[in-house]
Amino acid sequence: MSREKTEATRFGVRPPLETVDKLPTPEEVFNIPHITTGKMIFKILGPAMIALGMSIGSGEWLMGPSLAALYGMGLFWLVLIGGFTQTIFNTAWGRVTLWSGEPPSIWFSRAPPGPKFWGWFVPLWVVIAKMWPGWAVAAATGLGAIMLGRVPGVGVTPAVAAADTSFVRMLGIVLFLACFAIVMFGYKIERTLEIANWVQVIFILAALIFFVAPLTITGEALSETARGIVSFGYIPKGVDIFLLAGWWAYIGYASGSNFDMGNFYRDKGYAMGQTVGYIPAMVGGKKVPVSPLGKTFKLTSENLTTWRRWYKILLYDQWFIFFVGAMLGMFLPSLIVRSLLPVGTSLPAWGIAAHVSTAFAAKVGAWGFGFICLIGFLILFTTQFGVVDVLARNVTDCSWSLSDKVRSWTKGDIRKLYYLIFILYMLFGIWAIYQTQPLVLLLLGANASNLVGIFSVPLVIWGNRQLPKEIAPPAWEYVILVIFWLLCVFFSIALLLAQLFGIKII
Repeated sequence: MSREKTEATRFGVRPPLETVDKLPTPEEVFNIPHITTGKMIFKILGPAMIALGMSIGSGEWLMGPSLAALYGMGLFWLVLIGGFTQTIFNTAWGRVTLWSGEPPSIWFSRAPPGPKFWGWFVPLWVVIAKMWPGWAVAAATGLGAIMLGRVPGVGVTPAVAAADTSFVRMLGIVLFLACFAIVMFGYKIERTLEIANWVQVIFILAALIFFVAPLTITGEALSETARGIVSFGYIPKGVDIFLLAGWWAYIGYASGSNFDMGNFYRDKGYAMGQTVGYIPAMVGGKKVPVSPLGKTFKLTSENLTTWRRWYKILLYDQWFIFFVGAMLGMFLPSLIVRSLLPVGTSLPAWGIAAHVSTAFAAKVGAWGFGFICLIGFLILFTTQFGVVDVLARNVTDCSWSLSDKVRSWTKGDIRKLYYLIFILYMLFGIWAIYQTQPLVLLLLGANASNLVGIFSVPLVIWGNRQLPKEIAPPAWEYVILVIFWLLCVFFSIALLLAQLFGIKII
């Protein structure tokens, strides 16, 4: 008996994509009769909210305020450039993911020299950029400050400071373990993360906009920020390159590592992602068949009309949630810190989540201390379990896609692999918590993201150049991607020269 041949679309050096007759519509994917504003906000959009929630806990809440306290707001011209270029970068890899159904960490392996190189190199760099559990410890400083009634390790004797350090580390381990409990529940892990980040981002932005900012931000800080936005090229003399390069990496999300959230678009079901499966949760989910290879669609007029609708949804998700949220998240905490603390202030290494709590309480009353600590704790804890998931799901997807043995060992249940990797990462994280201070852990991950950009941006450009002309981006987008790549290369070189050879170029 002869088998009917299935059409296929060549994409790089791996087996071609299965080509289906029809691209699912948003209404079919989300089981709605038609798209309303409410459905768009609460049911369709959301993957960018996960990235935004994680970014607020790193560049926005930690590194930006650290720079603002040390050097003022003159460097914030980088926020506009970083936010804009990262959003273009996000839409570029998102376009290929929606067309192919494969997250970037998988379709990268289609580029020359092929999966024997990229199949291990890409997940390795995801691990290097995401394995540092600094957010759990930083979140523990906020929780510890609430429990102690003071910022841990600040203004105390050496013996008490040592005890505070041990206390914060133990809290960090408890919070790190709690991450595992959270991702156990829900039919889709992506949806669990999405809901958690909607709640925390709305809470934190509302708290900052309506409570903290009106009570703290000064005219001087606003004026300094306005000058900083247009001071293109300004870098203060003697700037801490480790901190500056890490901050650049975490403007928005994670610089060249942004591609690692592409799995959320696949799991959400955007465009062809709906046809290849998703990672379900252990409790509340069920075994789902996940295709090791992506799929694409025939270039009919009907499918191209549906494609343009999907691409518009991707743009909404990136520009209205990721970009706008990142701008608010980058400017507000730093403006607050700049208004409360004099320039030249070095924030406490073991009091990151509570870094402005004492100053805010002095201005508004005792309630302000706990309020700021609570904000810091929630932001950083949500960031940590998002980061753990991103690491586990990217390593899972790469292993699942490229190894028949892995799929055979798990008997087709991708959850077994995901949770195994999650547990192994947690064991490493518990060890790493005892190695250094939380800000150092975070800066290690941030600067690794710059290094990732050296190869990830060219891969994204390669992927977009493989697309059919009806799907491919305009020429100006490639120009922006090259600019973004040059900036990642610049900060990586500046950091390596300074850290390894003591040569300062900025």
